[in-house]
Amino acid sequence: MTEVRYESSKPAFPTKGIVLVGVCASGKTTASQGLAKCGITARAVAQEHSMISNLYQRSGPGLVVVLVASWGTVHRRRRLAWDRDFYRIEWNRLTRARQDAKLILHTDSLTREAVVAAIVRWWDREMGLDRLWASHPEWSPGEQSQVRHQATYAETVPTIHSSARYRCIDRKFGRSV
Repeated sequence: MTEVRYESSKPAFPTKGIVLVGVCASGKTTASQGLAKCGITARAVAQEHSMISNLYQRSGPGLVVVLVASWGTVHRRRRLAWDRDFYRIEWNRLTRARQDAKLILHTDSLTREAVVAAIVRWWDREMGLDRLWASHPEWSPGEQSQVRHQATYAETVPTIHSSARYRCIDRKFGRSV
């Protein structure tokens, strides 16, 4: 059984994580809740409502993910009383976020679970965890969630205690040190 232990000097705020932006009803809040269950800290930022073009950057460090939903999808999800012109205003307020985005994900045809799964796969690759999972296929989803959580707060991924062996996985190179 592999046990993942958290460092006692964990920062108060994540050093990594995800900042989610998108138009209303694109799935930001739902995705952040699903990502939390997978061990990833994600903050949904209401950038689409702000005239401050970099509001999303003020929420703390993180990789920017833009969730895209068409006006038709937004209208179907929320039955909002606004028209396409208001949608365009929201979309235009996201210009800078789209420029800074590490991932732009179109959510129109995706289920909630598929959106979360796509972001998790991308984040695992971005953090180098995909190589860790490949070398430890026996790890349960719960163990992977713990590793993701620790990776959100640390530069190395993470201290792993297994069979009295102590290892630290270097996030950038995917090797044991």
